Amino acid sequence: MKDKTKGKPSKNKTIINQCKINDFKVMIKETLDAIGKVLDQRKLDLKTWGEKEQDEFYMIFGSKGERILDIDMPIRGVSDIHKITAREVMQDCIRRLTWIKNQLTLDSFVNLIYDPDNPSDSTNSTLSRAAGTPKTFAAFVKPSQQTDFKVYIGINFTGRINDRNVRTCGAVMGIDSRVATLCHELSHFEKNFVDPTSGGMGTLDYESDGSKPLPNQDNSSYEGHLAGADKLVRSGDKNVFNNAYNIERYFQIEV
Repeated sequence: MKDKTKGKPSKNKTIINQCKINDFKVMIKETLDAIGKVLDQRKLDLKTWGEKEQDEFYMIFGSKGERILDIDMPIRGVSDIHKITAREVMQDCIRRLTWIKNQLTLDSFVNLIYDPDNPSDSTNSTLSRAAGTPKTFAAFVKPSQQTDFKVYIGINFTGRINDRNVRTCGAVMGIDSRVATLCHELSHFEKNFVDPTSGGMGTLDYESDGSKPLPNQDNSSYEGHLAGADKLVRSGDKNVFNNAYNIERYFQIEV
């Protein structure tokens, strides 16, 4: 992830601090503004639906837009399967993500940024972390939340460590960006228990072999999840539309 920050700081330390503290709410506001633009563009793409848009859709998902999918719209926990085209699934995805995004405020984001390589850094969050929370992560949510959505932000949201072992600022839009990460996380929120037409998509993080994860388990690394997403696309698996790592790829654009 590479950032589009203002100014030209000369040291990596300065760049890291810009992402982490200069300041957290500014970073989140910038991301919320950007995700709105990306969602609007993808909504337009699915409406336009010309040859270019259809080809891009197929490249990302390995499925054509007219493919029929079985989508569960459970009511009070009782399964209710609907047959919907892949294109309609993503149109519904955008509607859901937009709805959740509009519920979010700056206070919806919890700063858990912590740099394990600099444990005494003044920019590290002092908030208590639940047992089992990894030291480094990009973001996570609690999928069962139906209201008062919260997004927990970790240091990888500011930027991942590159192949030179240096952590640099992440991009707002594009591949491995804050917008893509946020779309990934918002898609995890489950459909509303009473009214399944509201809420999130209820996506999961599929494993490195492309299999559905067991409840409350994550047995793959970040790189493994990416490999699993690639496998689903190559095999034309319908579960690309239930895997957050595939869903986020549709939003890895710059507008």
